[in-house]
Amino acid sequence: MAIKAFLEQRQGHIVQSGIPQCSRPTIPGVMSQRACTYYGARWVLAPVRNSTHIVHAPADCAYYGQNVRKKNYLILSTDMNEKDVIFGAHEKLERCIEEAAKIFPEHSMIFVYSTCTSSQIGEEIKWVVEKVKEKVQKPIIPVEVPGFGGFSQSDGHHIAQKAIISYLSEYCKKESTQPFSVNIIGEYNVAGETRVIKKLLEKIGIEVICSYTGDCDADLMQKSTSAALNLLVCKSSGLLLAQFMRERYSIPFVDVSFYGLSNTVNSLKKISKFFGIEHKVEMVISEEYEKIRDKLEKYKKKIFGKKAIILLGGSRIGFMAGAFKEAGLEICVCGSQFGCNIDYETARFELPSALFIDDFNCAEIEEILLRIEPDVFIGGTREWYLAHKFGVPFLVFPQETKPYACFEGFLNMCEDLFKEIHAPVWRLI
Repeated sequence: MAIKAFLEQRQGHIVQSGIPQCSRPTIPGVMSQRACTYYGARWVLAPVRNSTHIVHAPADCAYYGQNVRKKNYLILSTDMNEKDVIFGAHEKLERCIEEAAKIFPEHSMIFVYSTCTSSQIGEEIKWVVEKVKEKVQKPIIPVEVPGFGGFSQSDGHHIAQKAIISYLSEYCKKESTQPFSVNIIGEYNVAGETRVIKKLLEKIGIEVICSYTGDCDADLMQKSTSAALNLLVCKSSGLLLAQFMRERYSIPFVDVSFYGLSNTVNSLKKISKFFGIEHKVEMVISEEYEKIRDKLEKYKKKIFGKKAIILLGGSRIGFMAGAFKEAGLEICVCGSQFGCNIDYETARFELPSALFIDDFNCAEIEEILLRIEPDVFIGGTREWYLAHKFGVPFLVFPQETKPYACFEGFLNMCEDLFKEIHAPVWRLI
């Protein structure tokens, strides 16, 4: 009876038409693929350069938070133990912040995270931060992200944005607007994406000042207040910041995506229209497409009509569904770990007849693999080895080797899809 009730609850999360139930806590008993709020905050803040990161927690949280998108980032821990949990550890945190400031004098700011353990015993990290700020003489930003602060990493994205906002509010004043300049928000330079986006925008005469947080440090944050426009790439990890900068610094923002040719072209046109330089864009689009056309057609012929499953993070499903569809894939299943209504509506526009699934779990993925028998599975590292066990080629996203953004990135993506689908090893299965 309990299993029947559980399956009935999951029905609304798996739908063939419309959008699934989403933005809800995981149903008890489901082995969710979601990460915690702390990891969600690390996803946003870890790439900030020249900054010290201290987690007020047992050592395990530092270990968990050091690897973000397959990259290792330095993070320090107060190493809370049983005695600290019983008697409190605010003095230990004070010493840790002061010591870290001496060890890394070149760092411009310090992020201090509180996770489940320190939050459960009521450690006041904001009070500690205020207490040591005068001694340390550099900005210290508290980031309160206990696991119970939300039901997925998406909540951590929001808390991390608020941490950046608190820094901007206190330390960054509005500078005079720099013409033909933008910031990119929600772009993390996973495999060099920021470089190719910057290169493309420079071709139409636009300068990128700061990319939050893939190409970001304290100086760039200060300069970012002079941008004429913000480009919002990821709503989940950037919308709050974009809205804040619009209200505080009068910098408008537009939604853009540089994944897929159509998305890239539409975004370039949107940006050029804002700056009144539409005449430059058509020529650049034509030049960039000519560079990749022949190779692109070769790969698209080889992957056209292949059945695919895409299970990704929140804001990615909409624009990535369009990009993979443009590559020629037939997308049978689309899902997200923490997508919201807007994400699924965008994806449904691209995929009117695909099966949608929210907050998927291993058992459901196995069942889908058996029933759909896809030619390729596109997802995160958690699903990688599961797909291979079922003999299904897998493309990991966010990718690890080459940029997938803009024209050259789209060619890279199609090439990788071709290599995965047609790898000789699959003939042995």
